[in-house]
Amino acid sequence: MNIALSDIGEKLSTFRKSLGLSQREVALSVGVHQNQVSKLENGVGSSIELLLQVLNFYGTTYQVKFLLADTFDIVMGTADDPLSSPYNSIAVEKLSLLGEEVQAKLAEVKKLLTNSSS
Repeated sequence: MNIALSDIGEKLSTFRKSLGLSQREVALSVGVHQNQVSKLENGVGSSIELLLQVLNFYGTTYQVKFLLADTFDIVMGTADDPLSSPYNSIAVEKLSLLGEEVQAKLAEVKKLLTNSSS
């Protein structure tokens, strides 16, 4: 699976627009220049640190799930949410995706073993 920053940026742009926020408003909230948010959303010349800052900004109210997957969800965050840190959210998400890949590979091996014993 390949994850492109442009895909993540596109999702963040869609989310920002759905909230009625401008790039400038997001940039001011995270303490960077608007062109840095633009670069992040366009998938060019950005950094993981900025991605985490933006996720943290959105994470104060929303929980971004499956940002690294083909489809993603954005839900209202809750006070008892164990994934309050963007680092935690990204790590759990990546582990979930890896788990799906491992399950798919195990199913292939099981199928091969079943077919070879027939």
